[in-house]
Amino acid sequence: MVVAAGRGERLGGAPKQFRPLGGIPVVCWAVRALLEGLSGEIVVVLPDSALEEGAGLLAAHLEGSAGRVRVAAGGARRQDSVRAGLVALEGAEGAVVVHDGARPFASAGLVERVASHAAAGKAVVPALPTADTIKRVDGERVVETIERRATVAVQTPQGFPIAILDAAHAAWPDDEEASDDAAMCERMGAPVEWLPGEALNRKLTAAEDWWWAERVVEAGRVRWRGRP
Repeated sequence: MVVAAGRGERLGGAPKQFRPLGGIPVVCWAVRALLEGLSGEIVVVLPDSALEEGAGLLAAHLEGSAGRVRVAAGGARRQDSVRAGLVALEGAEGAVVVHDGARPFASAGLVERVASHAAAGKAVVPALPTADTIKRVDGERVVETIERRATVAVQTPQGFPIAILDAAHAAWPDDEEASDDAAMCERMGAPVEWLPGEALNRKLTAAEDWWWAERVVEAGRVRWRGRP
């Protein structure tokens, strides 16, 4: 599943998932990693007002995706969109991989590793050790310095046995926003493991992230391959 139903308001203009990166909509980059790293069906969750546009872009840029990729309408919050994706996958068994549509550079190898852990019955997230000193704050006041060796910065794709992710979503309070699906599993008491993430697997949120991504493509560090 690729979750790409956000509005990208911080960047202005069209939704960021449709913004071209090296001439290719960024959501297509994100979906490509799952096409290469997985063998099953992929649901791409999009804004309900852009289903036709999104389906057309995916079909135009991802050769060989016919029959493997379909779209579903998302919701106002990320958790609503993931829930919509799970509904679209109703009847599926085993594991599910959930990836952000604004992370274009995850490798197929990372997707494979996450999927393998999930298929073995584990909830798993990719993550990187934090290089910066991390502090907990209360307003403008620094409250505590957190031991850096005990922290990681979490990425997607995240992998889960479908039954565990379904249960975590069902148990989550509807009036509370979740930071990610792993947090929902943690709250429910389901163990979550982590494995090494990738430095290039950066989420594109602010203008400087897009500047960085464009330089990565221009330098040839990541190349577009439309066929999985």
